[in-house]
Amino acid sequence: MRLFDEAKAGRLMEEAGIDLMLASTRPNVGYLSDYWHSVSDEFYVLWDPSVTHMTLAGILKSGNGAAFLVAGASEMTTLEAADPWIKERHYWGPGYYIQTWTEPSPDPGNPMETAARVIREKGLAASCIGLEMRYLGVNYFERLRSLLPQASFVDVEPLLWKLRMVKSAEEIRRVREACLRTCQVWRTVMDGAVAGMTEKEMEREFISVFAEHEMDNERSYCIFGPAGVQLKNGSPLPSDRPLREGQFIRVDIQGRYEGYLCNLSRVVAFGKVTPAMERAHTIVREMVENLIPLLKPGVRCRDIRAAELAMYEGTDYRPVIPYTGHSVGRVVHEPPYLTSFDETVLEPGMVVTLEPTVQFTGDGDIFVCPEDQFLITDEGSEWLTAQASTQLNL
Repeated sequence: MRLFDEAKAGRLMEEAGIDLMLASTRPNVGYLSDYWHSVSDEFYVLWDPSVTHMTLAGILKSGNGAAFLVAGASEMTTLEAADPWIKERHYWGPGYYIQTWTEPSPDPGNPMETAARVIREKGLAASCIGLEMRYLGVNYFERLRSLLPQASFVDVEPLLWKLRMVKSAEEIRRVREACLRTCQVWRTVMDGAVAGMTEKEMEREFISVFAEHEMDNERSYCIFGPAGVQLKNGSPLPSDRPLREGQFIRVDIQGRYEGYLCNLSRVVAFGKVTPAMERAHTIVREMVENLIPLLKPGVRCRDIRAAELAMYEGTDYRPVIPYTGHSVGRVVHEPPYLTSFDETVLEPGMVVTLEPTVQFTGDGDIFVCPEDQFLITDEGSEWLTAQASTQLNL
């Protein structure tokens, strides 16, 4: 189904002077079309090393459903079976079934040639086209520019972020479901934690339980500590360190449901922990609780960061990361960011996290950082990950 506001997209394109936006990355093709080939990405090399997987979603300023997809012929069956809302579909390349080819092998094709043909047919050969400049690739960009010499090209990424910041009703439904299921996954794995299991074993357990809940495991980061590790810049990878009494279990997990993510972090005690560890956990948990009232329409992102920074006074801790939180959607870190330099004003339909973080030191270091996800509503916010207990002891 169409996930975005077509009228809003048209207004943003009009303001930016863009006649056509041509998305090429998995998050944005998926957002605009609600389709992406499930086993491919931009770096998937096909039968010829001169070409890679490339799917394009084109949205015209005129709206009225004027949209098209350009995809490799090798994914024709997948695309037709998925049958997204965009019904105009064009294919490039000879297809996948090499055994049917005669020698010499056919030209591998080029997605830009098909895209340029479609653009010309729509009378947009001299138009302003918005591309994802950061991700398209020099070769593909140069090829498209040579095929459309009268067109102008601009970066469409800022426009797409403006469009994606406020979620539609269907996106919100998917985000809610992602959060509900991720909380259930977290509790199942935590209930199964036993002394002696390793960080890697817990990580693998998350992957398995996510699958049981019909979700994709985007990331499951599990660290036990303090465990003698001195943190200098960032956290270590999960290892074969075994879980033992008196440690924190720190997890940062991301579950994907129908294209949308839940980003949940928790730090819980395994057995009895020291009073100093209890205090560190209490400090960051109370920071989250005290910041929640600021999550409402009309509040600037930078003001939330300022409020968090003021909370460190008198705690003997200082902030570890340069933001209080961020938006979540089709990728785990999206604008807006709750930073000192983000002037974005919160609106209903935005989805943001809160994740104040301190570094606890004692027999090594460990970051203590609960992370929760919220939906901005007309009245304030909806705590999407509240079902995952924030208590130190489960």
